[in-house]
Amino acid sequence: MKDIENYKLLHVQDALQRLDRALVRLESAAGKLRSKSGTAGDSAALAIKLDHLSQAHGALKETTGRVARGLDAAISRLSALIPD
Repeated sequence: MKDIENYKLLHVQDALQRLDRALVRLESAAGKLRSKSGTAGDSAALAIKLDHLSQAHGALKETTGRVARGLDAAISRLSALIPD
């Protein structure tokens, strides 16, 4: 059962890493656009979009963490029921 637990945990960790890399790319792109932008309105709109994306990333990360903890708990309960 440990192999399944490690497999699921690796997938959750991989998903978190992909989310983190995506956020870094979004922040980088927003920074480049902000530096190219000539108007304050464009910068404000980009800042709002970046804030929304950052909030969404945080929510996804939190949800993924809850899912991982739930999977860990379920796997532990199943491991206790299945004899070695």
